[in-house]
Amino acid sequence: MSGPSSGLRRFFSCFSARSSGVAGATASDSDGDGPHGGADLISGLPDDVLSSIVSLLPIKEAARTAVLSSRWRRLWASSPLVLDDTDLLLNNPSHVGAVSATVSAAMRAHPGPFRSVSLTCYFSDAEKHVLRRWIRVLAAKGARELVLNNIPWAGLDLLPRALLECRSLQRLRISDWRFHDTSGAPVLPRGEAALPRLRELVLSRTIIQELDLDRVLASSPRLNTLVFVLSAGVPAQVRVSSRSLRCVVFWHSVAEELAVVAAPLLERTIIQTSSSSCGSRRDGSRMRVKIARASVLQALGFLNPNHHELQIGDTVIKDGKKVAPDAVVPSVKILALSVQFGVRSKARMVSCFLQCFPNIETLHVRSIPDRGATSKNWNSEFWKNEIDSVECVKGSINKVVIHGFQWENCEIEFLKSILEGGKVLQKIYILEDKIISVSGGSVKGTLSLLASLSNGIELMILAGQDYGIWTYEVASDLSRNDPFDCLN
Repeated sequence: MSGPSSGLRRFFSCFSARSSGVAGATASDSDGDGPHGGADLISGLPDDVLSSIVSLLPIKEAARTAVLSSRWRRLWASSPLVLDDTDLLLNNPSHVGAVSATVSAAMRAHPGPFRSVSLTCYFSDAEKHVLRRWIRVLAAKGARELVLNNIPWAGLDLLPRALLECRSLQRLRISDWRFHDTSGAPVLPRGEAALPRLRELVLSRTIIQELDLDRVLASSPRLNTLVFVLSAGVPAQVRVSSRSLRCVVFWHSVAEELAVVAAPLLERTIIQTSSSSCGSRRDGSRMRVKIARASVLQALGFLNPNHHELQIGDTVIKDGKKVAPDAVVPSVKILALSVQFGVRSKARMVSCFLQCFPNIETLHVRSIPDRGATSKNWNSEFWKNEIDSVECVKGSINKVVIHGFQWENCEIEFLKSILEGGKVLQKIYILEDKIISVSGGSVKGTLSLLASLSNGIELMILAGQDYGIWTYEVASDLSRNDPFDCLN
């Protein structure tokens, strides 16, 4: 392109000389060289507003804003760089060399700092010097947020060691990389950290060994959030030992063990699995979720008896085994469970898990399709016996959310037991499975039954709801009170 994009022109055309919302913007303010040859009202905006406009443009358009007006000539270089090479790749899918040259030129031309950079690496091993040069520039010019995606079949899969020299990084996401061996990393002076400002680390389809992960955590004294996305078994054990971590997320990921060893600030442990993803290990065994020391842990789940084995301290929680007094986590206020209600051995684990968390206030339950389960027509005695003895149901749970509700008898009996046993219960939200088909008469009858038991409890049915809007970004957002709430 030889000039501003049509989209940019349309944006500027929204501002006419008759606009009265921008004070002091005249032809003399802008040298009379506005986008239509008249008064450039945009240039009268404050610098921070103009910088925000520039940051929203694709990299080529942002750099070309200097042709619009003398008022704009310094903006791109003086604004923190926002660079995403996606638009370059889409426009040049068969000319990755040209894309690489454009990215390199932009990095050289901008003095920094770099606010947000997203790069896609399509290099062969012979071209890895280009990536190393990029990372050196990122480190030198104060990159704050970095997304580093890889196309491994191009020939390069080992993450450059120099990445751990980007001391300015606050957010880092790496996808499809093999993490380098950190044992040979330079020894820093006592009290210094390799990544002193890093607050969020997302490892997507990235291979990292246990000791290397331990070193990265130890090198990141301000790390709040650690996320694994589509990671299968490497590392085999994830040991959460950090004085700063507040949130750990396993998003369609699996390991032999997730162990909360020592995490005094850890508030959330989120585990999202599905039957089609890596919910269980390849040998069919379950992933152990071990909680040793986590005194402020507030939210945990989705625990799934099919895929997870819960251990608190030295006690493994099992069906039919009474929970020991020391095998409880009193700090947990929000618990999420995935349950195959039609299988009694799995359904019984609901009460086992609930006994481990005596102060739950919000309970999320995802109903798993039965697919050949042996029993769907249960009487109320099963859940009455299971729920009656659970203290949190009677004394602390005030909100229950059922996800993927299918109107099966076993689900309805569970709800009845909660309504009858919940002494402080205030709200029940039922989110229907969006693909389920149930007759209106059946639903109406069930609702009448539940309403007769509600006794002032707010009961809300939401049709066709699923977890399509629930992402790891939502789950790890510490500003949200409930990481499992997909209703807002």
